[in-house]
Amino acid sequence: MYQVFLTKGEYEPWWFFEDWKTLIVEQTSFNEFEEALQKFNEIFNALSDKYPIKKTKNSYLSAFWTEDEMVFCESCDDDIQIFHGVMLLKDEQIIN
Repeated sequence: MYQVFLTKGEYEPWWFFEDWKTLIVEQTSFNEFEEALQKFNEIFNALSDKYPIKKTKNSYLSAFWTEDEMVFCESCDDDIQIFHGVMLLKDEQIIN
């Protein structure tokens, strides 16, 4: 099963910290890779149009942001960047 995840949070989607699933805004599952890739590209293009800065790790892990979108972290007493991510995974694992 292939999954396409849209994420929003304080770190890029490729870190897969213990709480990475709490960053998921939208999730779609597909039986076929081609269908998942189409959805991934749709979200990738929409995020590319909206956010001026992007970085990609692997072919299917991308983060987008704007320097204006920050949140204040009380515990670290500083502003933290917000990242919007799109991921295409197979069985919730990175596709190489």
